[in-house]
Amino acid sequence: MKKMRKLMSAVLVVVMLGVLAAGCSGKSDSSGNSGSNGTGDAKKEEESKTFKVGYANKTLNNPYFVALDAALKEEVEALGWKYASLDADEDINKEMENMETFVSQGYDLIIINPIDSEACLQSIANAAEAGIPVIAVDNAPDSSAECITIVCSDNERNGRAVGLYTAETFGDEPIVSVLLSGVKGAVVSQERRTGLMCGIIEQRTGCSEDEAWEQAREMEQTLIDKGKAYHEEADFAINGQGWGNWTADEGLPAMEDLLVANKDINLVLGENDNMLLGAMTAIENANMSGIKLAAAADGQKEALKLIADGTDYMATGDNSPATVSKMTLEIAVDVLENGKTADDYEDVTRTPALCYTVENAAEYYNPDNAF
Repeated sequence: MKKMRKLMSAVLVVVMLGVLAAGCSGKSDSSGNSGSNGTGDAKKEEESKTFKVGYANKTLNNPYFVALDAALKEEVEALGWKYASLDADEDINKEMENMETFVSQGYDLIIINPIDSEACLQSIANAAEAGIPVIAVDNAPDSSAECITIVCSDNERNGRAVGLYTAETFGDEPIVSVLLSGVKGAVVSQERRTGLMCGIIEQRTGCSEDEAWEQAREMEQTLIDKGKAYHEEADFAINGQGWGNWTADEGLPAMEDLLVANKDINLVLGENDNMLLGAMTAIENANMSGIKLAAAADGQKEALKLIADGTDYMATGDNSPATVSKMTLEIAVDVLENGKTADDYEDVTRTPALCYTVENAAEYYNPDNAF
């Protein structure tokens, strides 16, 4: 009997050791589930996958573009992805080379801030043909571009909001202005100046918004064709247009030239803050006073400070690099990880419109902001 009990004990030990060995080895059980080679490891591998994102930057010649580059880098690297930025320095041929570099090196996604709305089309098409999705930021390519979407501020509505505020501030006083524009042929330039005109016309004439947009586009075309334009009912004149290439350094001499031929102006309109900061210097150097300034964009911190302090700098529209970058990378995640395509997005993805004035600029001003 004792021998039998010993034999049964020995068998039980062998069985238990076998069960333990099977558990440690990770072999499949009767249900078909596996251990270390199963779905758990596959999930970990998927979660640890990284992507390469390239940014084809048109220039770093002003604080906005520097801040946008930095914000995109921060958003990409926060995801654990790899980021590379190539600067075209406003050279279309260099932009094409940079795009080709990203394609040839097998980047997973390309972000582009195009120099010219049409010159970028072939480079974007080449990337799409290679299976690399492209998201445009800030400046819009032509509508035929094979992009997932274009992420930018609401240039027209920001401009309109600034125009409405400017017209209201002037009251019944005639508006005699000049305009500082960014780059010829850029969609963003056209949208911003048309928005400014729309707001001023709408407020001063009492017409509907749709009617104001139609009249603003007519006025903008007249400005392009003749170099000046006048809206009689609104008593609103643009007596000259200068090109400041988005920078304070080029906005200053452009404003100097405009002042030579336009000494009776009471308003300078601008398509971004940086050019108007240069224009302020030109006005001060000319010992002229009483000239107001209003920009369609960007909400640059130096402009916000001037607005908050109640200077002649009246208003500007929002174009936050941080907001554009955040929205861009949210889309990139959906494309690369969730399989979204251009069919899932509008052609243009816009940030919320916002006008900064003396009433709210102090709330948004932060001297420690990058931009």
